[in-house]
Amino acid sequence: MPPSGGLRLLQGAMIRLRFRKAVAVAAALACAALPSPLLHGALAATVSVLFEAAPLVLALGLVRGRFLRAAAALAGCGCGPAAGPAALSLPATALCWIAFGPAAALARFAAAVLLAAGRSQRAGAEAEADALETLAAIAAPAFLLALGTEFVRDGRPAGVVSALPPEVLVPLELAAGLGAGALAPCCVAAVALAAMLRVSAPVAAAGILITAGLVPAARPRAPAPGLPLAYDARLGLALLGCACAALAALHGRGFVHPRLVPLLWSALPAALFAIRRRPATRARFGAFFPAAMLAALALGSPAPPATLPASPLDGVYPGETIAFSGVATFARERTTLVRYAITCCRADASAIALPTDLRLRVPRDTWLAIRGTIERDGDGLFVHAAEWRRIAPPADPYLYR
Repeated sequence: MPPSGGLRLLQGAMIRLRFRKAVAVAAALACAALPSPLLHGALAATVSVLFEAAPLVLALGLVRGRFLRAAAALAGCGCGPAAGPAALSLPATALCWIAFGPAAALARFAAAVLLAAGRSQRAGAEAEADALETLAAIAAPAFLLALGTEFVRDGRPAGVVSALPPEVLVPLELAAGLGAGALAPCCVAAVALAAMLRVSAPVAAAGILITAGLVPAARPRAPAPGLPLAYDARLGLALLGCACAALAALHGRGFVHPRLVPLLWSALPAALFAIRRRPATRARFGAFFPAAMLAALALGSPAPPATLPASPLDGVYPGETIAFSGVATFARERTTLVRYAITCCRADASAIALPTDLRLRVPRDTWLAIRGTIERDGDGLFVHAAEWRRIAPPADPYLYR
């Protein structure tokens, strides 16, 4: 006797549930097999995106009207739901202008305007998006992108990639770039990643610029009631506001740029207002992310490995006296100091390098502080060190620009 329609639906649901559980278990085992520093870095970068997105996501849940939501899309970093493509973000456009020039920035912005003009009127549905489930939708692609970025920073795939022939390498780089741009939940972070890769992997950087903020991001699902281990969504909102306030009190602590601290403070009253408006409902998976964000503050935000290539320090000129500290690396028999700089959040951290005239025999990854004068060496600049010393790793290993 063939199964009834209801039984077939139940069987299909059970198969899908088993498949999702199998994928979740496989992902957990894969994460457990990763080197601890790499996994820690990927988790920190993911949480940094959630912290950056949380104030905007909470605010969009309270804003009504297409005009106000469009203004938020222009002023924001391209995280979370908005009234148009994330590439409309003015901060992302400005960063693209600085890193790649006006042609690339204006082309991306024009493409976003055309996509927004052809987009159906969905502002009402977006205004009702659940903040916690929106963060859950952001977290998965953010983690995948952060994991790939940590691999690139760690230099692990460099040997394999360098051995590939050009006819394989170019399409592979382009596909990786297109995929990374499509996954990126933060447009500013995606443009910063492209800027980091523009010298070592220009084809991948171009692919990121083609899709980042222009391909629709994953949309959150409606909360499902009555799930096991679920708890009141209002508690999740309260934890989210507390997590943002705690990071604001720590002035960003390597997760986000200190200039975003006022936005983090604003997340607390926005969360409290959302709690007052929300009835008692059982939350889905998104309610657990605020607790993970609080746990990440205790674990800290480690600096990525100091690998080259890195961008030179901006704004220096010959004859300038400079004091700088960073991790010692060695290139062309010279000691080079490398330190990571954050534009918006840890996910967009990129390495900056300061070559010196020192030839030190110190262990790699030793922190050094130097003071000296900038001099020119051919087409590049280096620092003629008047003094140097070893230092302990600083509490905050990042620079901010």
